Amino acid sequence: VGMARKPDPQEVTSDYIGPPDAQSNLRPYVRHYGDNETELAKKLRLRRQEVEAWNMDFWMRHNKRFYEEKEDFIRLNKEIREKEVSADRLSEFYKTFLDKNWRIHLMYNISWYLKNFDILTLAAGVKLQKLIGKIKPSK
Repeated sequence: VGMARKPDPQEVTSDYIGPPDAQSNLRPYVRHYGDNETELAKKLRLRRQEVEAWNMDFWMRHNKRFYEEKEDFIRLNKEIREKEVSADRLSEFYKTFLDKNWRIHLMYNISWYLKNFDILTLAAGVKLQKLIGKIKPSK
């Protein structure tokens, strides 16, 4: 998504952030991982990918709906009122769109924070696992 060809996650030396996606306006990630990835680190990476895909899907659908409704608003206003729609008239559309979608935005934000808390918890576990691995002598 957003890239002509995604780099291979095992070939890049760090996470790769691509150019903004045309529909979602989000920058897609390619998560680097090596052969020595622990089960917990793999779980973190897969959870991040799942959340990133969920986020990309939400914003693609949201932006599609926004631009379609904006185009309808502009077309209707041009037919009824004027050749060009003023910034003040567009601000009415923006407010109406936000008011109409406040519940969707609220649910998105709650879900986003819960998903990110899960990711932070997993990331803390991975960091702790690495720290213990450095302290604990290998056999």
